Amino acid sequence: MSEHSRSSATFKNYAISLGVIVVIVLALAFVVSTRSGENIPSVDYRPEADVVREAADYPVTLPAADLVERGWTPTSSTLDTTGPVEWSVGFATAEDSHVMFTQSDGDPDAVVSARARDAEETGTVSVGGREWEHRESEEWSALVLREDGYTLVVAGPADLDELAGFAGGLVTDDDSDASSPAPTEED
Repeated sequence: MSEHSRSSATFKNYAISLGVIVVIVLALAFVVSTRSGENIPSVDYRPEADVVREAADYPVTLPAADLVERGWTPTSSTLDTTGPVEWSVGFATAEDSHVMFTQSDGDPDAVVSARARDAEETGTVSVGGREWEHRESEEWSALVLREDGYTLVVAGPADLDELAGFAGGLVTDDDSDASSPAPTEED
């Protein structure tokens, strides 16, 4: 018979295996903890803005350049010119939420229904000297501006202050003043 006990050899193998697993887990924890902050990919929406200017029969509204300086990151841009001109730009907000800005010369009710996700109208909000419809549901908020021949929608899971801050940072090609007074809610 062998002098080595099967039970002691098994315990030794278990201890070695456990040690290897602990080292791997600690290495992974170290790598994860040393990673820098979240990296949000950014897109350049200006090429689509130029196309919208050429295709649209209305003054084009753009996010102001200083929005990025204030912590907003453009994350997506989609443009459809096959029917009514519709352009949407998604932004990660400064407060780690999301806002989608859409402008379209399509049917206003259809645009609002699609982008406001059937949020109910709760009143109006004054931003930049214009009255926006404020719509809200449990998980979604929207500001809607119906202009002559086109509709603007700023929507997302962000709170009203962020939506109004973004709407105040929009500049229409024919605007001479892009200032944004503090939002006020009216019913």
